[in-house]
Formats: sequence, C-alpha cells, structure tokens
Amino acid sequence: MKIKKISALAVLFFMTSLLSVSGEEDITLTMKLGNKKLRDKTMDVSPGKIYSAREGKTIPFSRMIKEMNESDFVYIGETHNSMPMHDVQLKIIQALHEQERNLIVGLEMFPVSHQETLNKWNMGILSHEEFIQESQWYVTWNFNFGFYEGIFKLAKDSRIPLYALNAPRKLITQIRMKGWDALSGEEKEIVPNPDLSHEEHRTLIRTIFESAELPHQMKGRGLEMVFEGLYRAQSAWDEVMALNAVRAQKREDKKVVVLVGSGHLLYNIGVNRRAYERSHLPFKTVVCIEI
Repeated sequence: MKIKKISALAVLFFMTSLLSVSGEEDITLTMKLGNKKLRDKTMDVSPGKIYSAREGKTIPFSRMIKEMNESDFVYIGETHNSMPMHDVQLKIIQALHEQERNLIVGLEMFPVSHQETLNKWNMGILSHEEFIQESQWYVTWNFNFGFYEGIFKLAKDSRIPLYALNAPRKLITQIRMKGWDALSGEEKEIVPNPDLSHEEHRTLIRTIFESAELPHQMKGRGLEMVFEGLYRAQSAWDEVMALNAVRAQKREDKKVVVLVGSGHLLYNIGVNRRAYERSHLPFKTVVCIEI
C-alpha cells in the first residue's frame, strides 16, 4: 500500500486520497500554514480513504456528510482533468442533496456573464450539444466536458441551481498586467479590489509559482514582476469567486457547494477564507490529493 506523509494542516477539514501513477512529491501539502494548532502535525495517508485534518484520522463518508450538514458552504477542490476527483464531487453533491434538498452549486469554470446559460440548462431548455455551444465550454474552460457531465446531469435532473462564480478572463488579465486600478468603474463592480496583504497566502502562491516549470521568456530579471502580476490575478480570482458564492447563498438561502481547483482552497486561506470574511458563515473544505 502506497503511503504519503502530509501536513495535518487546516488545508481542509476532510481529505480524500486517490491512487495515482505519479511519484512526484507535492511540497504544497507539507507547508506550515493555516491553523496554528495543526500546522506542526503530519498524517500518513493512503489511497481511497477520507481523513479528518482536525482529528488526524480516517472517517467514514457518512460522517463527513453529517458534518457538512452543519455548514453553509462546502468547498470541494479538484485537479481539473482528474475523473476520480470529479466522481468524488458528484458523490458528495448527491449525498447532500438526498439529505436536505436545499442545495446550490457554484462553478469556477463559468464567468458571471454565462449565468443565463446555466439557468437555461437547469430549466431543461438546452440539450447537451446546445449547452456546450452556448456556454462556449471549450473556449471558456477547455477541459473535456465528460469530466463534469455527471454533475451537470444531476443538477439538471434534480433542479439543483448552478451559479457562475468567476469573472470574465479579460478582467483577470487586465489585473495581472496593470492592476485593479486599471479597470473601469463598471468592471470594478464585477471584480472587487483583491486583498493582497495575507502573507501566508502569498507564501503558498509563491511556492506554487517557484515549483512550476516556467517558460524561458518568463525567466530572468523580471521574474519578481511576473510573480506579482500572477499573484494579483490569483487573488482577484479568489476574491470574485468568494463574493459570488456569498451572493448566491444570500439569494437562495441554501447551502453552497463550490467546485474549484484545489489551489484556491489549500490551508483554508483562499476562496474559503475570503468568503468567510464576507459572510462569517461556517464552511467545510474537501481537497482530493493524488498518491
């Protein structure tokens, strides 16, 4: 049985590990960030199990769902092209819906300008092919729709409202290149001014940045400027998704399940932190990792 040692950090409340052929170590899972009571602890984790970071041990799926029922927000992180991770997301959404039928799903992959298309899908107006075309799926997201098809089918069949959480990509690019002040007044209404002062979050994103294989043209004396631009963009992504998740919760008065890349959730200092600062409502986080 393959085992990986990770920090017991407040990355998340629950951790599902998935078998992978990858043997690479992910240094972002062993950083001393987040909850001070947990940051010095580690856990040995093995494939196919659910772990409570708070308790430092495995828990059954039913226990995880029961604890999620006490929260207004549930964040489920993903690697976008991992089918097993999307299967976990679907299983959690199904279980929560069966228990309380008081649920909405927030989606990283759609900018708010696509909300009407999501509404039409929910109402059964669009076929599969029409939805792919009208949503510009392979322009907006560009990951195989098959990864998410089960989730979208469940939402349509069960009338679970879907909410777009993201900003149009051109606005994030503008922030990366020139900063938030370069946006127009109307654009600033879509993307709030991102908080860039959280040092632990900056440390996490810098670690991810420095461990990435950078294109040759990005290396050199301007590397720090490149990082600052990318950090502005990452923070803007987190800020706008947090804002829209909170808005959706207030509008529907229902539990929000947020599907987003795991990098936006690690150590509970990304989208989840920013949404909590706006709402002060309880949340749980699930991050799937590969072993």
